[in-house]
Amino acid sequence: MINFKPVFIREEIIRSARKFFYEQNFHEVIVPVLNKTVPHEPNLYPFSTGEYFLSLSPERGLKRMLSRGMGNCFAFAKSFRNLEKSGSWHIPEFLMLEWYRHDADYLSIMKDTKQLILSIQSTLGKESQIIKSTQHSWEIVSLQDVFKRNMGVSLMEVLKQESVLFDIARKKNYKTNHATWRGLWDQVFVNDIEQNLPSGPVFLTDYPAILSPLCKPQQDKPYLAERFELYIDKIEIANGNTENTDVSSMRKVFEKEKQQRGSSSQPIDEEFLAASQALQKGSYAGCGLGIDRLAMLFSGADSICDVEQLWEVKV
Repeated sequence: MINFKPVFIREEIIRSARKFFYEQNFHEVIVPVLNKTVPHEPNLYPFSTGEYFLSLSPERGLKRMLSRGMGNCFAFAKSFRNLEKSGSWHIPEFLMLEWYRHDADYLSIMKDTKQLILSIQSTLGKESQIIKSTQHSWEIVSLQDVFKRNMGVSLMEVLKQESVLFDIARKKNYKTNHATWRGLWDQVFVNDIEQNLPSGPVFLTDYPAILSPLCKPQQDKPYLAERFELYIDKIEIANGNTENTDVSSMRKVFEKEKQQRGSSSQPIDEEFLAASQALQKGSYAGCGLGIDRLAMLFSGADSICDVEQLWEVKV
């Protein structure tokens, strides 16, 4: 017999989140799935239909509406990631909630995220109480501190000199032949950082700016970004930041990525850059939240396919 509980939990999450944003006078946007191009974000690769590209996230559509003066807005949208492995917590097609605020920064979006999830939990009732009220709940943890504690070297050292990360990887018996710095970073982060986070809700902050080109750099520490990721039970649930509106820096990243990916890569997203340019007069911050993962946590599901029941390939 099919267990529809995870599906029904996701339905309630969507209903509750819509109520949360409508009560704060946000506008809901229905973003396109097919796009003439998408941003060249490092480590994110789109699916192509030949003429169009599937959305990596709702961000492109939401920022276009922000640039036209819509104001605070949100979207639920299917998002698609190519060249990523499927597993219990990830498949190439998934549901994302994303929202943006005007006159906001990443700290205010952290508050949004906490209030949203607690509101959803309240709606779901006692059977889905995954977040307990303890003094350690919703801790804000700096990646700099976690990195130093678990790796024995400072994050600054790793960012200043590429060889430091390779030395760490070799000591941990990671494969370094033909490896890139970014590839090794991902291995170290998943195995040595994520797995050593507290189990309760934790906001991980102070991500390297070099890995966060769409995020605004911190004013006093420009090598770090105004960015956070929310983890619950050591699973990434949300990713938020203050928006970077320095179009020249983003263009350099996009052009470098396009050059590395070759002639088959998508065109530079001029519409996205123009929308970012139009946002320079204000401060905007936003967050992307994985609805399927949140439904897994609240329902106790073992696989994302228990939530995405129509996904054809079981993992």
